[in-house]
Amino acid sequence: MTLKTKQQVAKLVGKKIRTLRLERGISLKHFEVMENAIDRHSLSNIERGLKTPSIYTLYKIARLLNVPPKEILSLLE
Repeated sequence: MTLKTKQQVAKLVGKKIRTLRLERGISLKHFEVMENAIDRHSLSNIERGLKTPSIYTLYKIARLLNVPPKEILSLLE
């Protein structure tokens, strides 16, 4: 297994989060107003791989998308 760079990980995680969000029909704006959500600008930066989410932020995103955090990270295996 090849170790991925921080930028590669950020892009893969962001792409997975965006895919899950869109599959559920949740807009960035709607996601922002959900209970305990992240503001849409931060989420947009995460989805584009410009920002790496903390473990807690990843946990919050997974809960809001109703998936286990390991589903978001599974693509890194």
